Amino acid sequence: MTAIAQSRPQIKMPSIGAPRRRIGDALFYVVLLIIALIDIFPLLWIALSSFKTQLEIFKMPPTVFPEQFTWANYADALALLPPGQQPVSDIPSGLLNSVIISVVTTVLLLIISAMAGYAFGRINFPGRRTLLFVLLSLRMLPGIVLVVPLFMLATQLRMFDTRPLLIIVYTAFNLPFSVWLLSVFFQEVPQDLDDAARVDGCTKLSLLYHIYIPLSLPALATIGILGFMAAWNEFLFAVTLTSSIAAKTTPVALASMQSAFETRWAVMTAGAVLESIPALLLVIFAQRYIIQGLTFGAVKS
Repeated sequence: MTAIAQSRPQIKMPSIGAPRRRIGDALFYVVLLIIALIDIFPLLWIALSSFKTQLEIFKMPPTVFPEQFTWANYADALALLPPGQQPVSDIPSGLLNSVIISVVTTVLLLIISAMAGYAFGRINFPGRRTLLFVLLSLRMLPGIVLVVPLFMLATQLRMFDTRPLLIIVYTAFNLPFSVWLLSVFFQEVPQDLDDAARVDGCTKLSLLYHIYIPLSLPALATIGILGFMAAWNEFLFAVTLTSSIAAKTTPVALASMQSAFETRWAVMTAGAVLESIPALLLVIFAQRYIIQGLTFGAVKS
């Protein structure tokens, strides 16, 4: 009887909690999908509107897809006009200024934050914690508080409406977070590496170049990406500290197309798409570095 009982197939009763977990997971993903659609819809609407005419944009009821695709908005946004005609946008010069200002700001941010982060993270000196706290407190100030002092200082130094002014402002404004992030990274490096490198005759500068920078590449990539994005999308300082195409960035160039008599929404949507492409490509190709940089040290073995 025992052998017969053992030979019978064992029937597993389904768990009551399993269907509930599946329903909960399904609801969770549905909510995430709805949130994603809400976030993506404005971008999709701008992209589709960039292929519409000015009249179709204001058509009622509105159309989602263009009735007739047109590339004229991109030609106007890029000032691709026949010789002799007056360009209708400052977007090409704004894109050039944005690229120069963002790239130079990112390079300066990486160099300065690497040296300062190494000093705060690995070198003991009097007042280190106090100085780091003061540096971080500067990042807590809202940008609107600094606009008037920066405007007065720029006019007195004759730097108003110049690229170097925006580069200095963007570097200084993003430096506290970058220094703090790198100092935390450098503190995670084992002391044994320092001791072994010093035995081999490495100086503090060579330690930074040969050991700390290679080990902190995820953090440096994170700082570079976030710094570039901050400089690329910044509007408040750019619109306050510039007045011409000499230093006007793309967000300011787009905003300047609005007037009291006419606003060329079709051209503005095309310019918005052109401005978004570099940022989207950067995030797509570098998102794994951002995740590695922001989660470094979160899980310790």
